Amino acid sequence: MRLTQQQLETHLWGAANILRGKTAGQDYKNYILSLMFYKRLCDQWENEADEAIAVLERQQGKQFTDAQKAVFRARGEHRFSIPDGSRWGDVLAASTNLGEKLTQAMRAVAAANEELKGVFTVDWNQPAPDGSGKPLIPNEVVHALIQHFDSHDLSNASVPPDVLGHAYEYLIKQFADDAGAKAGEFFTPPEVVDTLVRILEPQPGDTIYDPTCGSGGMLVHSANFLRENEHHATSAQYFGQEMNWGNAAIGKINSVLHGLEATISAGVSTITDPAYKDGEGKVRKFSVVLANFPFSDEFWWLKPEQQTDDKKKKDKLKKEIFGKEGYKDPFGRFGRGTPFKAPPAGYGDYAFILHILASLTNEGRAGIVCPQGVLFRGQPEVEEETGEFDDDGNPIIKRRKADDEHLIRKALLESRLIDAVISLPLNVFYGAGVPACLLILKKQRPPERHDKVLLVYAARHFRELSNQNELRPQDVMRMLVHVQAYGDAAKVPSLVAKHSQRIREQINAREHDEVERLEAKYADIASRHAKLEAQVAESRVELPKITGKTAKDKAEAALTKLEAQRDKAAAKIAERDEKIAEASRRAEDDRRDVDQVGKELGALYGDADELLKHARVVGIDEIAENDFNLNIPRYVDTFEPEPRVAVKDALNQLKASEQALHDAESTLQQLLKAAGYDFKA
Repeated sequence: MRLTQQQLETHLWGAANILRGKTAGQDYKNYILSLMFYKRLCDQWENEADEAIAVLERQQGKQFTDAQKAVFRARGEHRFSIPDGSRWGDVLAASTNLGEKLTQAMRAVAAANEELKGVFTVDWNQPAPDGSGKPLIPNEVVHALIQHFDSHDLSNASVPPDVLGHAYEYLIKQFADDAGAKAGEFFTPPEVVDTLVRILEPQPGDTIYDPTCGSGGMLVHSANFLRENEHHATSAQYFGQEMNWGNAAIGKINSVLHGLEATISAGVSTITDPAYKDGEGKVRKFSVVLANFPFSDEFWWLKPEQQTDDKKKKDKLKKEIFGKEGYKDPFGRFGRGTPFKAPPAGYGDYAFILHILASLTNEGRAGIVCPQGVLFRGQPEVEEETGEFDDDGNPIIKRRKADDEHLIRKALLESRLIDAVISLPLNVFYGAGVPACLLILKKQRPPERHDKVLLVYAARHFRELSNQNELRPQDVMRMLVHVQAYGDAAKVPSLVAKHSQRIREQINAREHDEVERLEAKYADIASRHAKLEAQVAESRVELPKITGKTAKDKAEAALTKLEAQRDKAAAKIAERDEKIAEASRRAEDDRRDVDQVGKELGALYGDADELLKHARVVGIDEIAENDFNLNIPRYVDTFEPEPRVAVKDALNQLKASEQALHDAESTLQQLLKAAGYDFKA
């Protein structure tokens, strides 16, 4: 039986519910995702064997015996090798020490496939911390998970690769929602990723790199963009690095499921130990870089194993690593020999930005999620009066050197590398309450843009959710039109038309997915409700036929119980229907907003004063006059005016307020008088 994407999502999230709370913190995501992938590999191996045997049987015109099939199964060609004793059936057949058996099987599969090394990082046989010798995850829980996964085949015969890939991404998103603040380590909201990818527009032949790739979303979205434009995903090459082994494993699985054949390195810091280097020991160069690095990492200059040291050891290491002339970078990214000063120790943002810049080819382009502090932190060189005077009575002037971050930003701007900056709404990232922006770097820019920077204020437009804010498809469209028009009003109508059509289709697809997801989630309840409804109807027909008080009382009690169960199920169905209705209302609002946003954008580019409140192309000379400060409110009118109120309405409000005050005073006097206070005295 073929599974729909929504049925598969419900099935996979059901496994997560079995394990939740049985492991340390959010580790359960790694267990579930690796188990799902292992089941997929095993099922697909069996499916490939069955298909190969069927082809041979047709060619030879006969049915093979079970013994013959066993021989051919072992000889057949497979995308991945699954050694004997390590297949799903072997794990399923075991009854005791399941954690040990599962761990051994996964590790055997990883050892047999170079591409899968580092994918299975979890230990299902990890001992409990109480020293009892018992496993952290009890045998019965592992058994329940295996039985749960065994209920559905995950091979191509039941689940096409694109469906499984989408379901895997959905599962990562669910884990991110569940993890809250910690999700920022492995997940970037897809709307942000989509914006970056569509600005950079990956092409066949590109080498695409994410230096802090987490679960691999940037790489997957890049591949999806290529497919959308009728290219094969493998027409580009994909590379990633991720310090956290568990997150890297999720990213590798994501890559395999989406057919990217990505190379993902894990376990070390991109800054201290970049994984990709050229023959001279410098960082390798890529044509497209996308990144959402850890914001303002205080100890970016330390290897992971050194970051656990105490402060004295860190201070000593800092002196050794930085020296008098700044960070000693052996990979030629910043410091001596480059136009860029080494970043300061306290903030790692520019360390990542300069690493990304050093990783770009001569025609390369990059899209980076950054804290907005990179736009304005650091002071220029200034002269200050000390408050003292020389022998002639003249004030003594002290010159203060420019801060490192100011010097780096100045060098980036003077080198004409910053193409655009987009400020984002607050609270769109998991666990990152600081204001964020998108920084677009390009090594080669059109002549008409060479001495300019586009600044976009996109912080006004978002959907407010209970825990965080969300960029809607129409909000993404605003940003894309501003960036791709780059101040040219003539380009806006065609851009609006292109993005409007695509976004309407996206909204329709999301509505369909959400409705199908809800129906899959409530399918068991709907089936139970229908069954109870039939039982209630049957009982009502049979009740008048029953004679005898005792028998009738029992039948009536049974009917009452059935009706209560039916009503409880009906309440759940009503809950589902309300959620479906809400999803449809939200989609309809979004569709209407797409048309409205298209009209607004057309009007904006016909009104220069209004456009200044949203986007502006600024010359480098003006930025230099502002001491290379890129804080967007310096250039774009972000002021939100108070709504205009008619004088008549204001007077009516004042009169109503005065009357309310008079009424409150009268009520207070009556209460005090009733309590025995005499105002005349």
